[in-house]
Amino acid sequence: MSQIQLRPANWEDIPAIQVVRNAVRENRLSVPGSIKDADVASYLKERGRGWVCEVGDRIVGFSIADAADASIWALFLLPEWEGQGLGRQLLDAACDWLFAQGVKEIRLSTDARTRAHGFYLHLGWQEAGTKCNGEVRLTFRRNHTLQGANRSTCQ
Repeated sequence: MSQIQLRPANWEDIPAIQVVRNAVRENRLSVPGSIKDADVASYLKERGRGWVCEVGDRIVGFSIADAADASIWALFLLPEWEGQGLGRQLLDAACDWLFAQGVKEIRLSTDARTRAHGFYLHLGWQEAGTKCNGEVRLTFRRNHTLQGANRSTCQ
């Protein structure tokens, strides 16, 4: 098996990021292709920072943190790479970076009653309401201890 590498995302990664985003089974876009390359570029350059998880020369997951609104804008894996701890690594990178920017509480939203929803709850994220579109809002504070973790940089 090829080595797994987590690294900062760059411009050249945008096409692979789009492939991953559009390959997911849950939290699918209501309009496929509605997130444009320029949207991703804006988050990488102006609003925040992103990370990709590579296996060999293939990007299998990514996360993007948005410092402008203290949120996780995106965290997605190719379906065949779920359940192997890569999402946790990508989330930790994003949380670490946001907390280093001075953020006290991180926000995100996801579809309710999905694997992603359960993933965040398992890690200690707290429900903070529901959006008009039915997505659940979640928050995480730096001083909160993650559940089920031996080590986490997202504390």
